[in-house]
Amino acid sequence: MANNNNISEIEKALGFPLPGAYRNFLLKEQAEDDLPVTDLVLLYGTAHLLQRNADYQVQQYLPQYLSIGDDSGGQAVCLHCQYNDPTVYIVGYGALNTGSMAVLGYDFNNWVQNGFSTDIIREAPDVLAFRNSEIAQIRKAYYQLHKALTQLETTRQQGLDLKQYLQQKRALQQQIKDFEEQHAGKKYCP
Repeated sequence: MANNNNISEIEKALGFPLPGAYRNFLLKEQAEDDLPVTDLVLLYGTAHLLQRNADYQVQQYLPQYLSIGDDSGGQAVCLHCQYNDPTVYIVGYGALNTGSMAVLGYDFNNWVQNGFSTDIIREAPDVLAFRNSEIAQIRKAYYQLHKALTQLETTRQQGLDLKQYLQQKRALQQQIKDFEEQHAGKKYCP
């Protein structure tokens, strides 16, 4: 059974206090063992909290953060334990840095009341930066050209006149060739 002594020992070992709402949750749920709170989300109980954080070296890569659980798919559910930040974050265990952290909820208690959702409400800063990058825009344009070519093939199979089909196909192929020449040397295709 989770109690103040267990939690105080965890806080002492971590070197920082647990966020109040999370601390209260552990006490209320008497969460010594791990809690499968949804079919995906597992919250770590007090008996495993320190070990899970040590295994994944969470405090080494995210000082002042605590992994409180996972999504059963390699991502940590985290809380920031400084400045009384109630935000619930999710980040891949293989990418433990603040630039890769997405937001699941702006308040731990609300996140709990809303059923421990893994729906992202704010993308990670690195993801947003990539989406706005030149390479992402080039990649998007490249795929749109190839998608248009694929759609043309489908239209041909549905009865598009052969002459129209060939004209449109040549035009698209020329656009793709021009695009590839214009963006030669840039990594836009995986």
